[in-house]
Amino acid sequence: MSDDIIDLEDSDFSTERGRISRIRHRLSELPSKLRLASVGAWRGKERGLAVIAGVFLASLVITTVLAYGVGLSQLFFEESLESEPFDAKIEYARTPVENSTGWSNNTTTMTSVCDELLEEFSEFNDCTLVLGRQGIHSGGFFNAEFIIAQPLEMRSIIDDTNPRWENVTFAYPEADENGPPISDVRAIRFLGPNAFDGELAERLGANIIPGYGEWPSFESMINPFNDSNRTGIILPSTIAYQAGAEVGDELDSLTFVYVVDESTLVEGSVTEDNCDGEITPENNEMLYCRMPMEISNLTVVGIYEPWDFGNPTLPFNPIFTTWDVLTESERATLMDNDHMYLGMTIDRTQLPTTSTEDAEDWLQDLSMRVESGNYTDEGVELYYTDIVSSTITFLNIFLGLIQIFDYIIMIPIVILSISVLIYGLVLSLEQRRREVSIHRVIGADAKSLQGMVLLELFVMSSIAWLVGYLLALAAVPVVLSAVGFMEFRTGDFDVNPTLGVGATIFTAITTLGLALIFGRSRTRKFIELEIEEGVKRTTSKQEPKRWLHWTAFLFGMVAVIDAWMEMNGSEDGIVSNFFLEGIVALFGPFALWIGGALLLGYVGAKGPKIMQLIFGRTPILKDVKRGLKGSGSAESVNRLAVIMILTLSIVTLAAVQGYTGTLVDERTVDATVGSDLQIVMEQEINETQLLSLVSNYTNSNAEPVATTLPQITLSDSRGGDNFQTIVLLNDNKKVLKWSEQAVPGDDVSAAMNAYRTGGFSAGPDSAYSLDLPGSDRGGDENQLDDVLLKRTDSKSEIIEFVWEDVEFDFVTGGSNETDPFALLYAYADLMDSDWSELDLSNQDLNERDLGRANLIGTNFSGADLSGVNFSESLLFEVDFNGADLTGANLENAIVYNMETENTDFTDANLLGAFGTVDFNTSILVNTTCPDGSSGDETSCDSGGSQIPPPLTGDLFFAGTQVTITRTPYTTEMYYMGVHEYVPGFTAVDIENTLVIGEASWRTLVSDDSANNHTSTTWIVRVDGINGEKLESLASKIEAESTVSSVTDWSTSHKEVERNGGLIFGTPGLLSLQFVVASVAAVASSFVFLSLVLTQRQKELAVLQAIGASPNQIYRLVLFEILSIVVVSMALGILLGVGLALSFNGFFNVFGFIFQIFIGSSTTIDRTLIYPWTQIVLVSLAVFTAVVISLLLTTRRALTADLASVLKGE
Repeated sequence: MSDDIIDLEDSDFSTERGRISRIRHRLSELPSKLRLASVGAWRGKERGLAVIAGVFLASLVITTVLAYGVGLSQLFFEESLESEPFDAKIEYARTPVENSTGWSNNTTTMTSVCDELLEEFSEFNDCTLVLGRQGIHSGGFFNAEFIIAQPLEMRSIIDDTNPRWENVTFAYPEADENGPPISDVRAIRFLGPNAFDGELAERLGANIIPGYGEWPSFESMINPFNDSNRTGIILPSTIAYQAGAEVGDELDSLTFVYVVDESTLVEGSVTEDNCDGEITPENNEMLYCRMPMEISNLTVVGIYEPWDFGNPTLPFNPIFTTWDVLTESERATLMDNDHMYLGMTIDRTQLPTTSTEDAEDWLQDLSMRVESGNYTDEGVELYYTDIVSSTITFLNIFLGLIQIFDYIIMIPIVILSISVLIYGLVLSLEQRRREVSIHRVIGADAKSLQGMVLLELFVMSSIAWLVGYLLALAAVPVVLSAVGFMEFRTGDFDVNPTLGVGATIFTAITTLGLALIFGRSRTRKFIELEIEEGVKRTTSKQEPKRWLHWTAFLFGMVAVIDAWMEMNGSEDGIVSNFFLEGIVALFGPFALWIGGALLLGYVGAKGPKIMQLIFGRTPILKDVKRGLKGSGSAESVNRLAVIMILTLSIVTLAAVQGYTGTLVDERTVDATVGSDLQIVMEQEINETQLLSLVSNYTNSNAEPVATTLPQITLSDSRGGDNFQTIVLLNDNKKVLKWSEQAVPGDDVSAAMNAYRTGGFSAGPDSAYSLDLPGSDRGGDENQLDDVLLKRTDSKSEIIEFVWEDVEFDFVTGGSNETDPFALLYAYADLMDSDWSELDLSNQDLNERDLGRANLIGTNFSGADLSGVNFSESLLFEVDFNGADLTGANLENAIVYNMETENTDFTDANLLGAFGTVDFNTSILVNTTCPDGSSGDETSCDSGGSQIPPPLTGDLFFAGTQVTITRTPYTTEMYYMGVHEYVPGFTAVDIENTLVIGEASWRTLVSDDSANNHTSTTWIVRVDGINGEKLESLASKIEAESTVSSVTDWSTSHKEVERNGGLIFGTPGLLSLQFVVASVAAVASSFVFLSLVLTQRQKELAVLQAIGASPNQIYRLVLFEILSIVVVSMALGILLGVGLALSFNGFFNVFGFIFQIFIGSSTTIDRTLIYPWTQIVLVSLAVFTAVVISLLLTTRRALTADLASVLKGE
């Protein structure tokens, strides 16, 4: 022993140190304490792995959930920026008024404003003066000014060498469908010189189709192909394909219109008296006066692929040219009428990408700084319309819905990860219980013991948290790249999700914090134990509240039964109340999962007893049965049984819902495209011509098969509405991709046979109109499950339907055109204004002048039309039900298929109204009938006039007198149930249609007409061609001049993969759940089981000491633990099946919301798919891990020193 004396100061003792000295001392000792803790953790690898496994999984899952939201935000932001080349629309601060200040109609001045903006604001990297949409002058999607401001609308293009331009339509209904009702006509945009170089040229030119020109320089734009007398023009491919236009085509002239005045429809202040141009009413309930302007000598220099529909601030996919083609006077006229803005691009490298909130703040600051100044010597004042920020506003709504959905479906895996964390902590700290008690015996104080345990726990947990955190950040881009369950396509986008300080601290608190709090509580409990109790190997446990588990489980079973009943045809399931069903659908799955896992965990822990009943009399257990009866392991692995059930149930849930989501995406494309290809022709052709066209691009091994969906209008012979009716040809099943959801019942073949044998199906709305069950509008008589009715069923009904063949019966004279409908549309071209397809129901339009107006399909039901002038107008399929036409003038109007129930024609003048009309349910007091008689005397029984009005002089021969003959043909069909969709038929009003078979159609239209049927739309199946080959085939066919458009299955599927029923990475989250739950199952079985058996090492040593052979001990351990594991796995899979069923209603609701949000007209039901192969593979992996863990741990126990183990050393 050394004789050296150590001098100790008072400050060397903790009680004598000051606060600063204590802190300094602790910091100086921290490295050594961390080193000792690390060494302790390394030596106790098994307990360390238990903690690391739990904390790692919890950190991975929670960080992924949070980082997913950040990555999703970045992805949305990136995709939204790609849909519009311009980032901002800077316009006049106010609507320009003559002699007012703050604006200029001089292009040189406004170009100078662009230059000043680029000079003063480094955030901008390009700017050009654009003549196009009018100024909005206020912010937000939801204000009136946003939908009032109009673009420059196209009217016509003339090319004397290409007559196909005469048939090109500039109607753009897709614009209305994908945004607010601003304009449904193709726009034209006149760009300044700056748009043809720099950033704008790069963005605008990105969509030019290879081989179809390029985005030109300004010099090439004003001097195309070295012809200084012409100006370049760039067309969207949809317009170019309609016209068969190619790069280099020379266009003679182009006409567009601009707005000079507007008023609301109710005010009606825009009239022929003050408008020299065309008056156009729009669906935004505004009336515009538009003036035409013509430009000439244009040359096509490029054709571009349309951008995806995005922010509606600027019109979608316009025609581009330069304002150099306009004279300075014409430019000034457009600017005087507010058709001017500065198109800006932002340096997107400066735009914050950490979150949409940061980006919005940055953009708001920029807009405020731009608006605060005035520019050039003329003091131009500006209003900043932020396209990027308004896009973010829209995306945040959609993003919020998606995140709510995805966070909810991640709740089970979060709970599982925390359960694994707590279980790992319990097993790890349980091993320290005896150690803590022994340290107390040798004099350790409570504070030091607690610090020792917590420091070791902190070291292990920190490493696990950091690894899980970093792995989660790396995994999020992969999760977002999911295009199906366990299917990923990377490279489509670039996201770099990073969590803020707050989110990072949150993940640390929920993992590290939970581990330390639980460890502190558990250690304190150990310290408070009596030493004798602490040294014991077992502790007493409080009995769980089984009644609570049963309550949760039974509540969850209600959700399972309800979902199962609805999936099998029941409309309401077990819960009919909407509110209660919502509560069951939301909370039922979680109650089932938690309550079921706890109850079934108890059953799983009884696995050995269950297996003894099965194998008790077999040689397997002959000599170890007594050892099993005395075993106490069931209680020690009860938690493991619960964990196994939780993990396998999530594996099953994720696999079932993941594969089901992939199937939903495929069926969505099937419903949209119909088959492999959907081809729309410029003109009607027959099947032989169509197949000949497709065969030109396929080899002999890929024989195309085609079908079409003829449509006719049917009505009930008893009276009532007309119904659009789809005809299924007999060979349609060879082409169309049907699913059970589409047809009544669950057997497609049986449904097709029913159509062939005189059956018809109805949408819910048409079923209601026909007073048939299936409309689901209340009352048992309107209810019908998803069943295929037979002709003799009580809910079926035989109905006689009428189809009318409309023909001209010329008394005198005649016409070059014999098709009445063709003549009606020809008459539409003679109209002065277009009021067609408007919804003006219940509007006050009295005393308005709507003479010579195209009113095809307009809804005037319930409107006040007293005193309105309809003379010489086209009233084709107009709804006048309940309208007041008192004193209205319909003289010499064309009337056909008008709805006139309860229409008041008092004092109205219908003299010379030509066509067919039924006044039986109208009010005809003092009405002048079409034949000149009085309605009081004749009730206008003769219907419409037989003499075409004077305005039709060019359409009929001189002296023509004609009767429109409507020949009815009838056939009886029986009601076979409700259809949901028809593959390839994408009309949004499918609920108001009928579907019939070919035989019924032939009965109505005749075999000759059916055999010679032609159509513009054909659906084609080409076996053996898919993927990129199918896309290539579609492109080749679409290049044909006779083809308008081609949609292929592969391209459509790529679009649906990310934005279908489960959207933007949700399949990736399900894939993550599957992987994490599988890893958790394997890790739990390997790591935790090793720890459990290590705790039982003394028990095994006792068996060995009393004579048990190693073989017997192996069999005893294997049988006992495998019994628990196998039973728990089976119960977990069973619970997962129930969980998938109960979650299906929840998935259906959000899938419906997403599909409606993105404009899908067909919502596909989620018919569950059970991928047993994947589930069995995971189960085998778990089983293998269990066997390996048991063998290794048991072998270690058998080779250990018996005396040392029995003494507890």
